[in-house]
Amino acid sequence: MMQQAKIQHQNPFFMETFINATWKIWKQRNNYIFDRGRPSFGSWKSSFYEEATLQAHRFSDDKLAVFLSYIPSLD
Repeated sequence: MMQQAKIQHQNPFFMETFINATWKIWKQRNNYIFDRGRPSFGSWKSSFYEEATLQAHRFSDDKLAVFLSYIPSLD
């Protein structure tokens, strides 16, 4: 299913986006289990954007601009 999604979306940042999204889902789950936090799409989304912005700084300058313009388009 991942290969099919990767082919369908033709996104050079597919794996970065996928890993970040699943990591933030995992963090929401842990917050719910261990800290009795209430998971929500809004909190997941804001933490996803925050993490994506932080991770973007490891990209080269030419890829950084493309990635930072791509992230808001996920809305």
